[in-house]
Amino acid sequence: MKIKLQKFLALMVVSLLTVTMLSGCFRKTDAPVRETPQPVEIVYYKLFDGEDVMRPLIQKYVATHPLVTIKYRKFDDQEDYYRTILNELAEGEGPDIFSVPNYWIKRNARKITPLDPTVASPKDFADTFVAVAEKDLVFADPRDGVTKIFALPLTVDTLALYYNKSLYEDRIPSRGRPAETWEEFKEDVFQLTKADNSFERFELAGTAIGRSDNIARAVDILYLMMLQYKVKFYNDALNRAEFSKQSAIGTSSINYNPATEALKLYTSFGLASQKNYTWNEYMADAASPVKEIEAFARGKVATIFGYSYLYEQIKEQIEELKKKNVPTIDPGVIRVSSVPQVNDPATSTEKRDAYANYFVETVGRNTEHPEVAWDFLMFISSKDNIAYYNEKTRRPTSRRDQIEEQKADPIYGVFAEQVGYAESLLIYDWQLYADIFGKAISDVISTTVSTVEAIRTAENSINLVLPVEGIVPAAPPVTLPR
Repeated sequence: MKIKLQKFLALMVVSLLTVTMLSGCFRKTDAPVRETPQPVEIVYYKLFDGEDVMRPLIQKYVATHPLVTIKYRKFDDQEDYYRTILNELAEGEGPDIFSVPNYWIKRNARKITPLDPTVASPKDFADTFVAVAEKDLVFADPRDGVTKIFALPLTVDTLALYYNKSLYEDRIPSRGRPAETWEEFKEDVFQLTKADNSFERFELAGTAIGRSDNIARAVDILYLMMLQYKVKFYNDALNRAEFSKQSAIGTSSINYNPATEALKLYTSFGLASQKNYTWNEYMADAASPVKEIEAFARGKVATIFGYSYLYEQIKEQIEELKKKNVPTIDPGVIRVSSVPQVNDPATSTEKRDAYANYFVETVGRNTEHPEVAWDFLMFISSKDNIAYYNEKTRRPTSRRDQIEEQKADPIYGVFAEQVGYAESLLIYDWQLYADIFGKAISDVISTTVSTVEAIRTAENSINLVLPVEGIVPAAPPVTLPR
């Protein structure tokens, strides 16, 4: 009797898994899931998202999958999180499912068990999720050369521009919002900035850009500009950086270099010799975890750059300052705008660019239950479940079929709008690159080197660490049947 009951439960879980796969996040075949005659335990590691966010999704899945148990562990410290995952994977263990940055996936493809392409195809993914996610997460498996899905995105976040609406209405009432191009934005900054004789030298700064020490997203903003200047970061083999050697097609000057132009634009806001000079080392404490967020909350800077979660951070900072009787802005004046572009979107045929930086969910190479792990990820990335996740976390969607609805939100709508033209960068080592480009910014601001020299040094520094086989090892050729 016990054996018959066990077989019945096994068949039930197979049937339920198959139903989930047929009604999940995107179109799938009716390929059956491997039988699981014994109870299955899935371990899930994730940064930041608490039990209150993920537990309802887990319970919803387990309610229809009685032989599946999902153990969820939240981490708060990024260094501890990545160290734990890498160490456990190296020891042949590790979580079945874990969350990592989008740029981590290609470099670490061999640490992942990709989704079986008979379950969901690259086309299914492209039809469901936004383009930048497809570029980051769908590629040839270095083990067999077959194009597969390596991760699923619950959200795709982008860098946007937060601004103080009241300051724009006061100083630039003809528009009342930030400009759409960098050249016009530089003029905005000139009009918004109020210099004085204080220690900080500014009563009001137009924006928090120009330095790398006291701006939280300094390097991300530089990456954004490099994308917009169409910088080609690496050679085709992805084993050499070459952004110092590129000249733009169609320019008359052989000395024109897009990466240099991007660095020149970024640092212009921190150089006293420039008309749009607006930010120095005294405007925010480099050692502070909130940096320019506090200056914005106090009304000392008109615009700052950040991701979707910055809105809640600004409101929290306002509340903290109020407890200390420090004057702050009214939260009601906080607005979000799309990032300025190099070319005018109203007249240019060039594609707009926003910088995407987001976490994705993937399945570890050591899992004993890849079918169940991927089935759960497809379940939580269905339209209804991502809608729940986005509502709880206030993060922008990754799905094409939710963009129009999210665009209507007065604060978060900009992130939904930008996700359609977002781009990402393939980064070999996040902290190393941040240090290298942070130094490039600091060297230019200190006027010790030119932007050309700073870019060349940055390129050389990156080439010292890039692997000979490339960031993404080449996949073997696929042998086609005769």
